[in-house]
Parts: sequence; C-alpha cells; structure tokens
Amino acid sequence: MNRNTFFFFRELWINLSRNPLMTAAAASTSVISLLTLGISLVFVNNINRLSTEIASQVEIHAFMKTGTDNYQVKSLQDEILKIPQVRRVEYISPDRALDKLQEDLNLDLEMSPEENPLPPGLVIRVGDPRQVGVVADQVKAMKGIDELQYGESILQNLIEISILVKFIGYLMTLLMALFALFTIMNTIRLTVLARKSEIRTMQLVGATAWFIRWPYALEGAILGIIGALIATGMIAIAYYILSGRIQSSFPMVIPMVEPGEMSRRILGTLVAAGIVMGVAGSHMSISRFLTEPNK
Repeated sequence: MNRNTFFFFRELWINLSRNPLMTAAAASTSVISLLTLGISLVFVNNINRLSTEIASQVEIHAFMKTGTDNYQVKSLQDEILKIPQVRRVEYISPDRALDKLQEDLNLDLEMSPEENPLPPGLVIRVGDPRQVGVVADQVKAMKGIDELQYGESILQNLIEISILVKFIGYLMTLLMALFALFTIMNTIRLTVLARKSEIRTMQLVGATAWFIRWPYALEGAILGIIGALIATGMIAIAYYILSGRIQSSFPMVIPMVEPGEMSRRILGTLVAAGIVMGVAGSHMSISRFLTEPNK
C-alpha cells in the first residue's frame, strides 16, 4: 500500500469518526433514499414478471373443419410451427374439448362421439403477444382452418395497459434515483461545508484537486454501500412477509418474483447505485470549493 492510498483511507476514517452524528445522518439519508429506489425496483420487477406471465398465456384457438383427419391435423401443425413467432401447437380432439367444456361449466352430459358438435382444434402459443394478430392472419389463411378465437380486443387492451404500467414503473424508478442522488449529494455537501477550512489548507500546501477529492469520494462510496445493505435488508424482510401473504391469498392471480431472487436483484442494483450516487454526490459537492492548480 503506497503512501497516497494510506493517506486516503486514513482521511476516510478520520472523516467518518470525527463527527459520528453527521456520519449517522448521512448514512440514514442514504438508507432512506435507496429504500425508496429499492421499493420502486420491487414494483418494476413484479410488473415485468406479470407481463411475462401474460405473454406466456397468450393463445390462439384455431378450429378445424369437421371431419379433418389425422394426416391433415399433422400437416397443419407442421405448417403453423414454421411461423417464427409460434412457440407451441397443441391438438385438441373433439372428445377432449367436450370434457373440458363440461368441467368448466360443471356439466354431466352423456354424448356419443357422433353426437359431439365440437370441432377439432389447435391451441397455438405465441412468444410475443404483440405478434398474435400477425400469426392469426397467417393461420386463418391456411387450408382446413374454419374459425379463429383469441380475444383480439381484450388482448390489445392488456398489451396497452402493460406498456403503460411498465412506463410508469420505469419513470418512478428514474425519479427515485434522481431523488436519491440529490439527497445524498446535499447530505455530503453538509460534511464538506463542515471541513471547508481543511480543504482550503490542503490547497494552500499544494494538494491537487483530485488528491483532495479522493477521501470524499471514498466516503460517499462507503456511505452508499452501507445505505444499500441496510435498505436491501429492510426490503428483503418486508417483501418476504408480504409476498408470502399475497401468494397464499391469491396463488393463481398474482404471480410474484421469488423473495430470494428479488433480494439478489435488489442487492446488486442498490449497491451499484449507492456507490455511483455516493461518489457522484461527493464529487459534485466538493467541486465548488476547489480551484484548478494553475489558478
């Protein structure tokens, strides 16, 4: 460890320990700022999870003409699978369709295969819900397809709502990040003001601007890391409790990111954000008190 590095860390320790109340206030502000950012990230991650779940459930029901034989069914399946946006094609026989209908409507109908009015069908899964209309048009033009159902208007509304909610989530995250940066910057600025005379003294003895900045940059990074760890811990505990209750009450309605996975995502993001914001905040706070060496 060279002399400069030793000096930087010694100054860092002096800065943090000289005024514990100021350090505690800065750390608390960092926690609150990153906590708000972390909460917005929880919402964004779960919104993305919900959008992915909706996309995975998008289906096109293609009904074939009555009397379609197995060879025609297989040919249609192979032809549909050649469409790039299609993920999977599943054949639904008339008997299976009747069983599903009776199960959904709680019916008990005795009906021979000849009396079954339901046609054979194909259930088509599309990777991107925005491409459902394109796939539907191609499938509709195929020989042997009699009718298509995929809830076009409902699907379009869901896509528009999903895009709007995602936009709001990302905008909220950006605003929270700017709020965290502004708050951390102003908190560090108070610590810089308290040491203004020391900065002036270092300038008088010939210290360069970057030599003066480094201890404050390290201080900002340390405060950011401390804030990120505490904020992540608080979010992880709250999310574990709340997600468990929500999933137990609405297990099939609201898909949520697993607590362990969410904690890992939040930890990495908040630590990185805490370091960047702490260093940027300290840099901007101290810049006004520094002049170039040649001035």
